[in-house]
Amino acid sequence: MFNMLKKLFERIKASVCNKKGNEIVAIALILLFIILAAAPYIRNLGQTTSTGISNLNSQMQQVLNGQ
Repeated sequence: MFNMLKKLFERIKASVCNKKGNEIVAIALILLFIILAAAPYIRNLGQTTSTGISNLNSQMQQVLNGQ
């Protein structure tokens, strides 16, 4: 287990020291921040869409049943 962690740390260290690795890490962190910042809004949008579809479904059932 310790050996695995040591290898993982060495890989992370090598990628951070690498200039190309720094760019990749920076882009990954920016994407992660955007995803985490937008997650509540996306969840609310999904809930709103779900509620709208449920209401439309209920109305369509009433129209089709002649109520």
